[in-house]
Formats: sequence, structure tokens, C-alpha cells
Amino acid sequence: MISGEVKGQFEMIVGGKNVLTNKATGPGLIVRPGSTEEVAQCLSILHSRSLPVVTLGGLTGLVRGTDVSPDFIGLSTERLNKIENLDPIRKQVLVGAGVKLQEVHSYVAERGLRYGVDFGARGSCTIGGNVATNAGGNSVVRFGMTRANVAGLEVVLADGSVISDLGGLVKNNVGYDLKELFIGSEGTLGIVTRALLKLVRATAGTASLLMALNSVEDALMVMDMLQAKCGGSLLALEIMWNRYFRAAGSAVMNSSPPPLSDTYPVYLLAQVEESEEGTPAEEILVNALVGAECIADSALAQTTEQEKVLWAIRDGSEFVERSHPSVLSFDVGMWPQHYSSYVAEVERALKRRIPDAAPYYFGHLADGNVHFMIGHDRTVPNATAMIEECVYGPLSHYWPSSISAEHGIGQEKAHHLWRSRSTSEIAVMNKIRKALDPTGVLNRHIQYHSLAVYART
Repeated sequence: MISGEVKGQFEMIVGGKNVLTNKATGPGLIVRPGSTEEVAQCLSILHSRSLPVVTLGGLTGLVRGTDVSPDFIGLSTERLNKIENLDPIRKQVLVGAGVKLQEVHSYVAERGLRYGVDFGARGSCTIGGNVATNAGGNSVVRFGMTRANVAGLEVVLADGSVISDLGGLVKNNVGYDLKELFIGSEGTLGIVTRALLKLVRATAGTASLLMALNSVEDALMVMDMLQAKCGGSLLALEIMWNRYFRAAGSAVMNSSPPPLSDTYPVYLLAQVEESEEGTPAEEILVNALVGAECIADSALAQTTEQEKVLWAIRDGSEFVERSHPSVLSFDVGMWPQHYSSYVAEVERALKRRIPDAAPYYFGHLADGNVHFMIGHDRTVPNATAMIEECVYGPLSHYWPSSISAEHGIGQEKAHHLWRSRSTSEIAVMNKIRKALDPTGVLNRHIQYHSLAVYART
């Protein structure tokens, strides 16, 4: 139970209207600071009383990172929502942690620039959450993960002290690059309040091509051609297996026919931008695939609207969510050449253990990242644990591999962390965490344990 005294202290810092009693599920109290200084004062109180806190951003995470009990205090970043400064010479923009990704895109686009990180939740996810989870998305093949697009951070530590590195120097080789600790740490080491983001010039145009293929091996051949001939113009290369394409395509197109027949095993969606020299995107894309006899059929977007439709199909995972009583989502990473055999292993395991399971596969081909969405009707007892074993069990046959390529760990995957991190790596992670948060107030509901620890519990 959170005391009235503690609530009153928060009200003195952020104002009464920004301290909310939460009667729904989750933290019992939600505090909405409006500046780094207010975040620091709030964390100082929490630290002195050893009260648990969870950071609340856009709440678009997929690993139950913010699912907590009412004895937690939620610290919301929604008021840290200012786009503060853009430097067109250095091509960097300074934003608050509560700024939405779509707002960054719109702001810099109006000024002839672009931020490279992009994915379906752009309208609701926040920059602070993107940093905390090292978010990826569709353009990683061109721009890298969030980590590659951050030039500086301001972070409040558990005790209320502030680390501010917002200079954005390209070369600054004096000791540890501390911002790297917090990118991908999921709020366990500190709370990001401001981020300095890297930008590039805006492109004059893009071209998107949907391709139908007969195998993953054919998709890898196309990928090799595109990477070799498009170079830095290749923005995205997304793969969809048949069941996903049929489900998302049918929902997006409604009663209209899909852009390609939905009978092929695999689909690729490639997006290319015009070159630095001004070569049109469509010309680059078409020329890159001359002689690609493995492409069974294709549809080139002729207009901006047609391009949006193709990407709506790729981003249509919400339609899968609605199509089954229960849907589990997975986000695994491996070398692309292992896709085919791994997916086949998962299929066999599911058919053997969960006969009613309907697996949907899609992902970022060049990034080695496959997303699974597995629907079932809840009739099989302990279905969740069994499906997790069907996905993660075969993953151990492939090295390197990851149980979470871009979604983070949260609570949902914490008990599988040992599958992707060694005992010594987990020990180091916990030492860093203990050093920065000795009283354990930050996201204490997320614990990192080795397999030996889980075997005892």
C-alpha cells in the first residue's frame, strides 16, 4: 500500500494533477514528471524508501515489461514530450523521452531530414521506450537498430543522480561510452529522459516490390542480388510465409483481390530509395533483379497509395491477433540461412504437441529476425508452456541464436534468458545492475537468472 505521505511528496514535486491513483491493473500510483529534474527528485524519494518503480512509456511493448502489482509506482514519461532542438549541420535532433516516434518522423521530414528507426507502432510508441528496448523495425538493414541511431542520452539513475551526455560528438574516445549501458536495458539501470538522435537527409522517393517465391532459399538468392546491386539504397527486405500473407492480405484488401496470388509458399517485400546520385528508386530496384528467374510473380507499386497497401499487409499482425481465442508472439534471431530448417522444426513440434495451433511466420530477412504468431483455441492444457518449448527448444540447435531479436526480455522471456546468455554473461548483467541500483527499485519485477537458478525454483 502506497502511503498518503509518499503521495503528498510526489504532489509537491509534480503537482497534484500529475499524481494519479490507478484503479485498474498495474501500478497503484502513477506519477507524471515534466522534466529531468522532477524525475530525479521522484527517484530520490523512491530510492530512500526502497519503493519499486516501473517506467511507463507508450505501453506498446510485447514482453509484459510493465505488468506490475499495485505496490509499484509507475513513472510516466508522457509529459517529457518536447522536441527541443534540431541541428541541421550535425543532423541531430534532441527530444524528450515521451515524444512519439511518428512525431519525430513528421518534425524532421518537414525540415528535409529523416530518422531511420521505423516500425508499425510508430504512432503510439515513445522514444524513451525505443531506447530502453533498443527497438528495431523494418529499416534495420539500412539504418541499424535504435542503438546505431542514438548520439547521446540523458538518464536519471536509481538514486536520483543524472548522467547527461548530449554533446553528440562523433569521436569522443575518453573512457566508457556510458549511454550504451542504457540502450536496451529496459529501464533496469536508469530512466531515459532525453535523447539526441542521428538523422540523415530525406529521400526524394522510394519504390516497393512484392515478390512471390517458392522457397526460403529462393528468398535468400533475391536478398543477395538486392544487397549486391542496391547497396545503401536498400531500405527494407521483409519476408512473409504463406499463412501470414493470406491472413494479413485478406484483411487489408477486404473484398478486393490481393496484389499477388496467395498460393505461394513465401513472399518478399523489398523497398529501395533513390541513390545519392539521383538514380530513381524504381530503376534501381528493377535493374537489381534482372535475371532473377527464381521470382515466380511480382507486383511493383505504381503509386504512393499502392506502396502503402503493400506495407499495410506486412504490418498487419493485428489481424492475426484478432483471429484466434489466444495468440502468442515470438521474436527470434538467427542466421538467415537457418530459417528454413528451423521453421520446419517448429512446425513438426507444434503438430506433435498442439494439433490445433496455427503458426504465422514473418520478419526481417536480412536482419536474421523471424516473428512467430501462434494462435490456438485454448483447449489444450498448459498450451502456453508447450508452445514456448516448441519455439525455443529447436532454437538451441542453432548458433548463434536469440530468444529476442528486437522486443526485449521483460517478464515474459526472463525465464528463457539462459537460452541466449551464458551464466557468466548473466552474472555480469546482474553486477552492473547492482552497482547502479543497489536497493533494487528499478523494475525489480524483471529478474535475470541462469538456468541453474530456475532449476531450483
